Parts: sequence; structure tokens; C-alpha cells
Amino acid sequence: MKGFIAVTAALFLILGAGLGTAMAKKNDCATIQDGTIVDSAGNPISVGFDQYGYNYQARLFNGTYDGADRNLDGTYWGDPTYADWNLSMKWSEEWLSNQDCDHDGKLDRGDDGNSKGWLTNHVQAKYVDADGSTQHYSYFCKIVWVGPGGSLWGQYEIIQEIINDTGTGEHGLVFKAVNPGLGLYK
Repeated sequence: MKGFIAVTAALFLILGAGLGTAMAKKNDCATIQDGTIVDSAGNPISVGFDQYGYNYQARLFNGTYDGADRNLDGTYWGDPTYADWNLSMKWSEEWLSNQDCDHDGKLDRGDDGNSKGWLTNHVQAKYVDADGSTQHYSYFCKIVWVGPGGSLWGQYEIIQEIINDTGTGEHGLVFKAVNPGLGLYK
């Protein structure tokens, strides 16, 4: 029993020392709670969902395409077609961190300013088809960083797509990469 207690105490000391080092390193980073991190327009980022639908602390977006471009103008990057479609995004720490460890006042992206993790998109919408019938549309995809040469934005790939559309009859898995999970690298 004494041996068990000694080993347990030693483990707590080792783990505690490791946690202390990790905590010290983490404390070198600015956090959203500090109020010193700003968005692309220079506005302070706060905890919880903002007016656009972003929750940077939780690495989530729940809103519409209109808010995804951080400009509530009834369009998505100037195009009104999908502006009112519901969009939910989740991303990894490597895609967009919830900290500022390089002290530039912005959330960190990867280890060299490039998002190197994964992102998921889930779209839900209703639309009226040419016959005047209301149709339901659902789209889901997983996007991962693959490095230079990726087919999406020059560095990324879609590794899974699922579409369900009552108007076109599309239903189910459209594409899935050979590699499992949410990332080729991270």
C-alpha cells in the first residue's frame, strides 16, 4: 500500500509539474476574456456568440451566410442567393485558435499564420423550385489543410461531402476521402 501511495504521489508531482509548465506557456497567450483580441474590423472579440453568429471561444459559428462574411447586408460577399441559408461551422484550434500567442492582437491561425487544421460546414435551407414547391436542402462537408497544391484555396481539400436535396433527389454521401477523421495532418 505504501508503494502504491508513493507511486501515486510521484505521478501527481510529475503531472503537476507538467501542468504547471503547460499553464505557464498558456498564460503567455492573450485570451478572449482579456479583451485585447480584435476581429478583422478592429472590434474587440468577446466570449459567446456575436451579432454575426460567431463564438470564437467555442470555435463555432451558428447563423446565416449573411453573417458569415461579418457584414449583415442581406448578401454573402455581395451575392444575395444564399444569404438567408442557415450555416453551422466548427473548427479546430489549428484552423483558428481562441488565443493570441504571437501577440498581434488577433486570434492565431496555425503556426505560421495559415490555418492548418480542419473546418466543418453544415448548411440547412428551404427553397422554392420551378414548380412552386418548397424543397429542403442539407449540405455537410469536412475541409482540411493539406499544404500547397490543395484544390480548395490552394492549400485545402474537402474530405467528405453529404447532400440531401428533396428538389433534386440527391441523398447521402457524395464523396469521402480515403483517410479517416478530420485531418490529414492535425
